[in-house]
This record gives sequence, structure tokens and C-alpha cells, in this order.
Amino acid sequence: MSKKTVIITGADGNLGTEAIKKFIGMGANIVAAFGGTKPIDTDESVHSIENCDLTNPDHAKAIMSTTCCKFSEPDILINIAGGFVWKEIKDTTVDDFDAQFNLNFKTMYNMTMAALPKLEKSVNARIINIGAMGAVHAGTGMAAYAISKSAVMRFTEALAAESGDNMTVNAILPSIIDTAQNRSDMPDADFSKWVTTTELVDLMVFLSSDEASGINGALLPAAGRV
Repeated sequence: MSKKTVIITGADGNLGTEAIKKFIGMGANIVAAFGGTKPIDTDESVHSIENCDLTNPDHAKAIMSTTCCKFSEPDILINIAGGFVWKEIKDTTVDDFDAQFNLNFKTMYNMTMAALPKLEKSVNARIINIGAMGAVHAGTGMAAYAISKSAVMRFTEALAAESGDNMTVNAILPSIIDTAQNRSDMPDADFSKWVTTTELVDLMVFLSSDEASGINGALLPAAGRV
């Protein structure tokens, strides 16, 4: 992983934070896209870009421009940026569907399309998206979220089919992630059954590796023990 350049979106979330730490330890060049301002404890080796609104394609293009100026072409794109809402359909508005689509699909789409011409120049390019087990079978309150994540998953499959031999495109499908916020929201749940951020990032690392070159277009469940 040394010297490879990794772009990580959603860097200010639990999963993004864990991914940055892991890839730092592996010697990668990291460009971290933060939705707000970066935490004060962000490692100095990380090239941070703050206030990224990836629903705006111009922001995605700016991230790519900065990446190429700093490190040349990227090798790995990890699309983590997204959001979640729980609403039963009777309470869900068209605006709710639009908001989830923008947060979960459009952010991924804009960053991927900005990065794709450069990734195609890499010897072993990798795109890793975050889907959701909740989009495989949508439960109560999951309609808007599941529909937006389903779009991510279908896009992953289609882009994988269209990509050349030098690139793989895959998606990881978490269930409930073990975070402080989820524990607070569901205090009576069995946290030990949830997938951890460490487990998800380890899967990202594997999909980024040369050993995973035969995996393309996969939607990989990461459901813990749920």
C-alpha cells in the first residue's frame, strides 16, 4: 500500500476516521474529504480538504484537482460520504427521498465521475462504495434510505461491468454499525452482534489489495451477527 494514493470521502464520520487511521499505518498517501472542518487531531500526513459538499460536482472536481497536484493520479477511491433517515412511508415526503438520494447516491456518483479518468491510468485501480444490507431487504422505516443505497449498489455493478482489466469496483454492505450514536439510539440492543468500524475498514483494505484483483462487481455483506 506504500506510495499508493487513496481518496476517502466522508472523512469526518466514524467509518471515515477509522479508514484514515488504517491507511496511514499502511504508508498510503491520503486525501481526506471532510464535510465540515477537520478534527484538530487529524494526522499531519493526511491531506485534508474541508467543507466538501459532494452533492455539488464542482467540489468533487476540486478534490481531484488537489489530489493530482499533490500526489499525481489516485489509485483508490473509497466513497463513504452519506447519510441516514428512519421514517415510515406514511411520514416520508418526496423531499425525504430526494435528500437521501443526494446524500447517498449523488455524492458517490459525483466523486466517482470526477475520479474515473485518473483512476483509469492506475495499474491497479480500486473503487469501493458503501451500500447497505437494509437495501437488500428494506424493513420498516427504511424506504428512503434503502432506495438510495440500492442505487449505489446497481451503479457499482454496472460500472464494474464497464471497467477495464486494471480496475475493480465493489461495494460493502454493512448492517448496523457499532458506533456511539447507534448505541445511544438503540440502548437495549445487543451491541456485540453489530459489525464494527474496524471490521469494515479491514474489508476495505482487502478490496484495495492486489490479492482482491479477482473480485469485481461484488456486493459484499458485512452484517456482523445481526
